[in-house]
Amino acid sequence: MRLSLSDKLGTILQEGWMIIQQHRDDILSAWLDQCDELQDKQHAAARPLKLAIDAFSSQWLHPVNDAGEWLAALRREWEIKVGELSPNQTTVMLTMMENAIHETIQSSGITEFRSHQAIQYVFSKLHELINSSGCMEPDWDRFLEQLASFKQLPVAWIARLAKSADGSLYVEKWYGDASPSLVESVKQGETMFSLCEHILSCMGEEGKRWRLVPLPWGDAMFLVCAEEEERLVIPFLLHALEQFHTTQAATARTKEQTLWKDAALLFDQWIMRAKSLHEAIEYISSGFVAYLPFERCALFAYSSADESGFGLYGYQLDNNQIKSIHEHIDRLPIIKQYIQRLQWLGRHMTNVPPIYVPRASQGLPAKYVEQFQLESIVIAPIYVPSESRLIGAAILDCGPGTSFQLSNDIYTAVMKFGQSAGEMLAKFSGGRPELVQSTPHLSPREIEVLKLVAEGASTYEAAKRLHLSEYTVRDYVSAILQKMNAKNRTEAIVKAIRDGII
Repeated sequence: MRLSLSDKLGTILQEGWMIIQQHRDDILSAWLDQCDELQDKQHAAARPLKLAIDAFSSQWLHPVNDAGEWLAALRREWEIKVGELSPNQTTVMLTMMENAIHETIQSSGITEFRSHQAIQYVFSKLHELINSSGCMEPDWDRFLEQLASFKQLPVAWIARLAKSADGSLYVEKWYGDASPSLVESVKQGETMFSLCEHILSCMGEEGKRWRLVPLPWGDAMFLVCAEEEERLVIPFLLHALEQFHTTQAATARTKEQTLWKDAALLFDQWIMRAKSLHEAIEYISSGFVAYLPFERCALFAYSSADESGFGLYGYQLDNNQIKSIHEHIDRLPIIKQYIQRLQWLGRHMTNVPPIYVPRASQGLPAKYVEQFQLESIVIAPIYVPSESRLIGAAILDCGPGTSFQLSNDIYTAVMKFGQSAGEMLAKFSGGRPELVQSTPHLSPREIEVLKLVAEGASTYEAAKRLHLSEYTVRDYVSAILQKMNAKNRTEAIVKAIRDGII
């Protein structure tokens, strides 16, 4: 399958829009209260806010089922009702309204960061639409309305047709100068022929100078009412539709090529909440999946001192299995070759590209391919641009046995995520040259022993609770002290708590 960043971000957009829809009445009440308060103070923002509220209210009278449709329709309402505002005034109004939404849903018990971030994303896209009208995606309704309204084009109206559940045709929308009586009279017809006959009969004598021409276009079907003697209308309309389609496709491509910026911003907001190395590792691992179309993420530290990789965290994977991995890069040829290429390129690099591996069996040891049922993977370098050093990697995939193709926008997003993750982890590594030194490789059993020691358990108590001998527990403690370069148990506990190991 081909991964789509547009679908992933569209899901976040839809989530934010649905939260707004679910709390619509409370949100509207909060906005009106805010507007009344401004009016009481005779504040200059009262009138613009009232106009903005009217735009939202008008759109809510015509419900839709998709966030994209809602944004496009709201932008049209905004142009009609609030178009007089300057870009700065628009920014102020949208910010006030968004803040009121956050307060409203917070009081309703919605406190999750992702929910509030989704709402923030909705308003960021709305702001783009309103303040960047010259770069907006072409609008079908606006385009057809203009075509049907051109005085120099012998077209009375254009109707967009749709099929009902029983297969009969009906007019979904009219564009141009269709009379109110015609719009009211024409509901549907069983076939194209019967629908056209019904429309002409409703037009009466006036219909004799017009001809109705069905015009299929992609998945859509239009009905054009053109002058009877005009023969060039349909070729002209076909050419216009082709030009519109070309522009729409080019705009969509441009939009998709910049979506990685949205994903990178959301990811940065997600990981910046980390207050410790342990939280940073968790947020980075989950963020690769939350904001990119992947299902699993395994995060590894890289030590240039002994040229080894250490498992740090597994998201949507068995965390203990990931943490138990410790491999020299000689056993990972694809990683070794990659690191060698980086060394050849020199030290002062800003962008370090990820590695796309269509078949994991050709790049990773068979035991890991079998254990985690790996197929296609992406290896995202965790790179610190400010220090020009590689400190780890994230291995990403779309679930057990799933192959996929990687698009350019996702490729770019993965690279930017790796840079942000690198800077974040470097900040929490305390200036150490190797990230792995701040998180020594402890086995699951050693971590269990360390947790009990931290709780104040004696060697005897730890042995009893773990069903081990005291000698075995002492061996574990000795290994822990050695790995953590600690002089005693207390120092080991302090380092473990600081680094989020326990």
